[in-house]
Amino acid sequence: MNTSNKRIFVIGAGSTGSSTAYHLAKAGANVTLIDRAIPASGMTSLSTAIIRTHYTNEFVANMALYSRNILRVLPEAESRFVRSGFLMLVTEEMKDAIRGNVKKLNRIGARNEMLDLTEASKKFPWIDFSGSAYCIWEPESGYTDPAAITNHYVTKAEEMGCGLLTGRTVARLERTPGSKKIESILFQDGTRLKCDKVILCTNVWTNKLLSESGATELLPIRVAPHPVGVFIKPHSLRNAGPVVSDRPNKAYYRPEGQSLTLVGSLDPQLDEVDINPEDCPRNVPFETITQFSKAISGRIPSMQEGEFRSSYFGMYDITPDEHPIIDELSEIGLQDAYCCVGLSGHGFKLCPALGLMNSEMILETKEGEIEFDRLHFALSRFKEGNLIRTTYPRT
Repeated sequence: MNTSNKRIFVIGAGSTGSSTAYHLAKAGANVTLIDRAIPASGMTSLSTAIIRTHYTNEFVANMALYSRNILRVLPEAESRFVRSGFLMLVTEEMKDAIRGNVKKLNRIGARNEMLDLTEASKKFPWIDFSGSAYCIWEPESGYTDPAAITNHYVTKAEEMGCGLLTGRTVARLERTPGSKKIESILFQDGTRLKCDKVILCTNVWTNKLLSESGATELLPIRVAPHPVGVFIKPHSLRNAGPVVSDRPNKAYYRPEGQSLTLVGSLDPQLDEVDINPEDCPRNVPFETITQFSKAISGRIPSMQEGEFRSSYFGMYDITPDEHPIIDELSEIGLQDAYCCVGLSGHGFKLCPALGLMNSEMILETKEGEIEFDRLHFALSRFKEGNLIRTTYPRT
């Protein structure tokens, strides 16, 4: 199809939206990226940007592997990818599920090693493995800078002709009278832009925009605030160390350069909350910071000499099965409007694959050598009861 005469808009210049704009521009589309502030200024700016492939759903694991392979070969100045490795501590109860999943991941090329505690203690002597039974080690994974990745995609998209509108807040999508067909985008300042197709990469603000646009129903998305604590490492821990997923303590620890560590929660109860995104709490409670401090100093004893520095909340757009919604929205009354939302905290590490899938969906073409069937994430799955299943939670 001829893509150059179709006016396509991507709303939301986070990691997913910027990747989508890049892939559309690469395919020759007439595309413009819109954000109410600047690229990477929303939830992407608060991402802990952990890159790993350990998923129990093979389709998603392939997306994570593809995305990691893209991110880690970008020039260092553009990606700032740190190959620290990813270490997951698991309990005895998870042993059988873990073994089967590690075999599956290695079969698709996502290198995962199962370490017993003796091996793990030799490899990571500064970690106390009490309460865990096994460890999974991904030596090729790590973390990166979410703003750097987002700006990489924006820059490359602009070089290929993508337009960029910043500081423009979308008020609603407007339809052709008597039709579901999206006709234009109305901004809060009263200006309009005609469009042929539009994709929402709008994270926790999606349902507000859909409501203002006259959608017949909203998407099954909860808005869940997730706290992150920032701790200063003692001098003895100034080596970077791996990203650690501490499932027994329902916490994770991610290095930030040589001197800091980020601590977050893996408690699934956090995802049961549903708030107005405009009312996200500003201050992480003292009790939560105390829990974070206790968890990391118990798992990494030298952190008892560390210091608390700061904290913040990010927000996840959570679906009932904690996997994305990637679909056209005629089902809810908005024809030629698409969405890639409900990323459930996984969006950044999947953004290269998500951008490719979105481009192929909108253009109805196959852009890449790897085929990711977006029907896996169709909106209809929730009504049909075809939820995406995982072997163990929050993976």
